[in-house]
Order: sequence, then C-alpha cells, then structure tokens
Amino acid sequence: MEFKKVKSAFLILLRFGISFGILFYLFKKTDFEKIFALWKSMKIYDYILALFCVITFQVLVAVRWKTICSAWNFREKLFFYLRNYLMGFSLNTIFPGIIAGDALRSYCLTRAGLNWKKASFSVVLDRALGLLGIMLILSISLPLYSEFLPSKIRFLFLLIVYTSLAVFLLFSLFLTFILKEPFFNPLRLPFVLKPLFLGLLIQILFVFQFVFLGNSLGVNISLSQFFVIIPVISFLAALPLSISGLGVREGTLSYFLYLLHYPVEYGVSIGLLGYSLILLSALPGILFYLKRKWT
Repeated sequence: MEFKKVKSAFLILLRFGISFGILFYLFKKTDFEKIFALWKSMKIYDYILALFCVITFQVLVAVRWKTICSAWNFREKLFFYLRNYLMGFSLNTIFPGIIAGDALRSYCLTRAGLNWKKASFSVVLDRALGLLGIMLILSISLPLYSEFLPSKIRFLFLLIVYTSLAVFLLFSLFLTFILKEPFFNPLRLPFVLKPLFLGLLIQILFVFQFVFLGNSLGVNISLSQFFVIIPVISFLAALPLSISGLGVREGTLSYFLYLLHYPVEYGVSIGLLGYSLILLSALPGILFYLKRKWT
C-alpha cells in the first residue's frame, strides 16, 4: 500500500516536471512582449467560435458515452451523462492525471445501477474511441498533407496510425464473430460504428477549435495542415505524461508551426489560449460537482 502511494506521488511529480519543464524551456525562448501583442490583437469572435466547438464536442462525448452504455440496455437521460462527464472533466483539469475524473464517472454509473466492471469499461472505451477518432483523421491527412513533417516523424506516426486501426478492426471482428461475450457488446460490429463515428466528429471539432484559435491570431496555414498538426498534438497531449496536456500541447504546437515558418510565440500563444478554453469549459463541471456535494 505504501509503495502504491509513493509510486502515485512520483508519477504526479513526474507529470508536473514534464509540463513545467517544457514550459520553462519554451518561455526561455519566448519574447513575452510578442505574446501580449498577439493576444491584444486577437479576434474575439474567433475565440468564441473555438469555445463553441469545445462545448459542442463535450455534448457529443456525452452522446458517445450514452451510446456505449446502451449496448448493455442501460438507459439514462443524456443530461445524466453530460453532467457526470463534465464533473469528471473538471476533476481531470484540477487534479493531475486522469484517474480522479474517470473514477467519478465510473462511480456515478455504478450508483445509477450499472455493474461496476461495465461502468469502468465504458469510461476506458470512451477514451479509446476518442483516440481512434484521431487515428481515423490521420489515416487520411498524414499520407496526403504531411509533406512538411520530417520523414522519420511522418513514418513513425503512419506506423502508429495504421497499426492501431488494424488491431482495432481485428479485435472488433474477433468479438463479433468468435467471442460472443455480452460484456463486449459495445465493441461489436455494427454497434461500434456509431460511437466510432461520434469519436470522429469530436476530433474534427477539436481541429476546428484550433483553426479558429489560429485565425484569431492571424496564423495563415491551410486547413489540411491543421488536420495533420492538431490530431498529432491531441494524441500526444492525451498520453498520461503531463498535466492535462500542458506543456506538451504548447511545445508540439511551437515545433510544428516552426516547421511552417512561424516563431515560437505563435505556438505558445495558441497553446495557452487552448488551455484557457479547457479551464472555461471545466467551470460547469465544477458547479455540478459542488451542487452534488452540497445536496
């Protein structure tokens, strides 16, 4: 038990170290006067459109989670899933890692009557389908529009993308035609196609969030390049290596925009604006959580 506590504390400190280490490196190379000038010239309506993308894909995440649970004939209203997702999202934003929010989501489902194993699996599967949405976008955008990437990085991501999609397809076929265990109903064909499609829509909205943030600061790169850069960043930020992707998001944005001849200030500015949207969109979940604690 003591070892688990030490290990957990170490991983938290490691995530803090990665996030703030990357930010420290970036800030040393950043001219803050340029960042403030960029923010001062920001087009506020593009920022609002980016926030609208965030709100919309949060609703779609709740729809996807509801769809997953319906595979076990578990029925709750959409607001139940949206409220609990937002509470989990806010905890993940406030606390390091993803365990606190995901544990809360599983607990809420269990309390509502779903078996705890299915409840936990639904949260894990919800995240996995989000990652598969990223892979679906990259399966098209990487081979067609990623010529600006270094060849080794391009090859590595192509390998990750097509391997992930192939493994998922084979596993889904196996569960559909061979292992007919009801526990895996959400992963069977054709049922899994709907949550997978929702995952794709969510990731498209995530890309457009950054398209609008880029437009707000005058970043003039093609839509196809955004559909390469942002899914890669989304994948890296989703890895449990940092605090809500902080540092990783700004670092990778700065790197990719540098390849497209933009100085580091643009990547840092867009990344921090993206983090501000995360904080704003966490507010409803905090309110739901406080209301739940008080009643």
